[in-house]
Amino acid sequence: MAESAAIEGPARSAKLAAGTDYERFRERKLHERPGFAYVTYLCTIPLDFDRVPEHWHDQMEVIYVKAGRGVVSLDFERHEVGAGTIVVVCPGRVHAIEGVPGERMEYENIIFSLEAFDSRMEDDWCRDNVLVPLREGTLSFDCVLRPGGALHDEAARALDAADAASAERGPGYTLAVKGSVYLFFRALYAHAERGAAVAPNAVAERLKPVLREVKLHFDKPISVREAAGLAGYSAAHFMRVFRRETGQTFVSYLRAYRLSEAEAMLRRTSEPISAVAEGCGFDSVPYFTRSFRAAYGCAPLAYRKRWAAAAAEPAPKAAPGG
Repeated sequence: MAESAAIEGPARSAKLAAGTDYERFRERKLHERPGFAYVTYLCTIPLDFDRVPEHWHDQMEVIYVKAGRGVVSLDFERHEVGAGTIVVVCPGRVHAIEGVPGERMEYENIIFSLEAFDSRMEDDWCRDNVLVPLREGTLSFDCVLRPGGALHDEAARALDAADAASAERGPGYTLAVKGSVYLFFRALYAHAERGAAVAPNAVAERLKPVLREVKLHFDKPISVREAAGLAGYSAAHFMRVFRRETGQTFVSYLRAYRLSEAEAMLRRTSEPISAVAEGCGFDSVPYFTRSFRAAYGCAPLAYRKRWAAAAAEPAPKAAPGG
């Protein structure tokens, strides 16, 4: 069977939000094909998108900044990041990515399922001491790794080796990738604080079902009262908490999420503007157009034409001898 660089199905998170039907909001959309448990995306903000809104999933994620500066949020706490920074996002943790005004950030997004690195042995040391603690968020280490630190340098070597093996695609390259990921796990374990308990972020746990609801049903009406109910708050308290944690109102967050999905539809499909608006939760085309122009600087149709023209331009030729 041919080797492929994809992730197996997501694992069920061990973190349960008190008082909510957590499983109802579990993300079931996979980022990748079934197969080998390692996939990467090379992304650029703002060229690919302006930001990645707050979300969470059951896979492990690593954000490896290659150039520029930006901001990564973990459980709504903002961290400025720059070239070389590695951000480790354990399963179930709320995170977001955004750029810095006037700058471009290039980063590699690495996503994989911890289950793909487990074994069938009943008493497996790696499972008990590394995989389960990572899944449950009880392995205590600094999740924002900056160049120059011992943990950063070990983690970077392991991730760079995995990338090199993926790029070369030599015989058995998946074994090299998997071995490199185990070295990445080893670095996290070796530098973790022994016996340190990691307290869960209670507010983040409560807001997870709200973020999941927006991700799954942004095309349908979602009221503040409904969102508050998912978080277990009154509407008034929910509005205060959501704004304090995310820096924006829930209504603004929902509108921005819908606009981000609409922007992707305009680039990737030829659907009529009315269908894009309806498919992204806007019941009025004029309102959608005004909102889109305010966010992206032009009307939806003009935005689509601009992207189509840019895609049709021939790639620049390499310089002689380059």
